[in-house]
Amino acid sequence: MGKEKDTKESINKINRREFIKTASVTAAALTLPFSSIPILSKRARASNLLDDPQVVVVRDVSAHSGEQIISDITQVMMDEAIRRYTGLSDVGEAYQSVFPGITVDSVIGIKINCINSSLSTHPDVVSALTNGLQRMDISETLFPANNIIIWDRTTWELQNAGYTINSGTTGVRCFSTDSVGYNSIYLDCNGSNQHPSNILTDYCDYIVSFGVLKNHGFGGVTFTMKNHYGSIQSPWSLHSNNCNPYVPALNQQIRDVLDVQETLFIVDGIFGCYYGGPGGPSNMIYDGIILGQDRVAVDAVCRDILDEAGCTTIGISGYIDAAADPPYNLGTADLSAIQRVEIQDPSLEVENLSVTHNGLDAILHWDTPEYTGQVKVLRSLSPDFSSFEEIAVVTGNSYTDYGILNSEEKYFYRVVKIWGV
Repeated sequence: MGKEKDTKESINKINRREFIKTASVTAAALTLPFSSIPILSKRARASNLLDDPQVVVVRDVSAHSGEQIISDITQVMMDEAIRRYTGLSDVGEAYQSVFPGITVDSVIGIKINCINSSLSTHPDVVSALTNGLQRMDISETLFPANNIIIWDRTTWELQNAGYTINSGTTGVRCFSTDSVGYNSIYLDCNGSNQHPSNILTDYCDYIVSFGVLKNHGFGGVTFTMKNHYGSIQSPWSLHSNNCNPYVPALNQQIRDVLDVQETLFIVDGIFGCYYGGPGGPSNMIYDGIILGQDRVAVDAVCRDILDEAGCTTIGISGYIDAAADPPYNLGTADLSAIQRVEIQDPSLEVENLSVTHNGLDAILHWDTPEYTGQVKVLRSLSPDFSSFEEIAVVTGNSYTDYGILNSEEKYFYRVVKIWGV
């Protein structure tokens, strides 16, 4: 499945990518007139996504307790982010809409950032993404957990950040470049030739760059674009001139040269670092997740967040602006041109539940601020809900319990958000 090759026995699976690709093209040719098949370059496909950039920033004060991340809350945050970004209420459908052409045989790689063990992309936040990806229903089959690969440079870094290595045939996989090596292909990063990770080239059909909210002593800041320094063999040679234009050059090469689709750019901002980065400990709490498909826009919004926190290295982060300009054209850095969608505390309980009567019907209305997911409607004969029945699962802010007033019983109602289901 995906593009895996026969590299290491513990990680191998059958490479079906070329067969699937050939079969798909053949089938399309048999069913469509040639002139109706759109032919778009990777650059053209990417440009179509960046015409009206949107970045979702979801924050929730309940996302952490002390130094502990609350996984139930980050699941609500991630689900709400992808729903609000796509406008689709079903989480599986929302994710499927941002992975064009995905099949049950596709492989999604999630490039995380674990170089700083005290401030890495957190496993609980990444799990919120992998849980959502597994809710994609593709031809009546849920997307397989084993077709998701969480990865970074080294096994040691992954384990030190709290990840469990899994190169088996069940569950979400997690392994590192040092276990499979680098590809022989060269990426020309402003004159510096770089070998990309075999995970990037040989295993994955789609890539999600999942960075961290932190500043950087050489590049000013490091979010989703600079996260790809962990995708190549010699990143230390790309730090001169404040990483400019090496970061945009690397991202342009990944976009235009490699046979992989970059789909989402996400930043784990539950905790962050506005000074002392990239190796320093967390020194800010943002309780946020930032998500979009325009990598430059996501990084520009994250830079603005650090700027508001008092970051003093913003002035040397010009590579973000360079990434928006020719010859790279990777996205939009102008904050005034970015639609920034702010979501605050989606985990808050349902508010202002009211019950009115219309004939024999009970009409329920409620508020669910900053939440567009489903809710359960519960009904009980007891005000303390010591026992109750679930009478509906709905999307929206109202429900009608038809004919219930025909009974002599007095009923009580509750409406409860469904988190991560």
